[in-house]
Amino acid sequence: MKRILLLICFFSFALGVSAQQLGVKAGATYATFRGADAKNYDHRLGYSAGLFYQQHINDLIGIQIEALYTSRGAKVENVSSTGVKTEDKFRMNYVDVPLLLHFSAGGLFFDLGPQASFIAKARRIIETTSADGNTTTTKENNITDHPYTVDLGYAAGIGYRGASNIGLEVRYTGGLKDIDDEGPFVNQERHNSTIFLMLSYLF
Repeated sequence: MKRILLLICFFSFALGVSAQQLGVKAGATYATFRGADAKNYDHRLGYSAGLFYQQHINDLIGIQIEALYTSRGAKVENVSSTGVKTEDKFRMNYVDVPLLLHFSAGGLFFDLGPQASFIAKARRIIETTSADGNTTTTKENNITDHPYTVDLGYAAGIGYRGASNIGLEVRYTGGLKDIDDEGPFVNQERHNSTIFLMLSYLF
């Protein structure tokens, strides 16, 4: 309910400003976990989409706030001594709300600032494949209550926006705290780590 109220407040604020200051963006994410207890995790390919509001202080510097629905997660694969392969997948969706300093000059722009990410849904999928590869069993659990409700982090990116107001950007976001509040991974050092490649349009 708090996440829904936050989005309603953001959209109400954004729609109240001039059309030239509101934009949409969407793209792909390449996410994994970082930390002392996440060294063997591979990346998950996902997506991100949402709205952003931009207000310039002058020709070079502005403030940008966004509301993005972002898929994160990671996977890790283990093979037993008997050849049984287990793939442990984490599928975690967040609502990202970054507050960014926006620097722009000649179409080139840079964004940097803090980010709060609110967990929306999380699943853990364990696939076990027999040694001969003929049998695979899948077990899926809803683990939405395991991560912290809010993941605090940072965002930094670079991009280019042309005369048509279409922009292309690359961004990195990193979590500053452990992911898990409950469940079997509590007290393990696992942080979210995500690379974004996004297209945007500023109205």
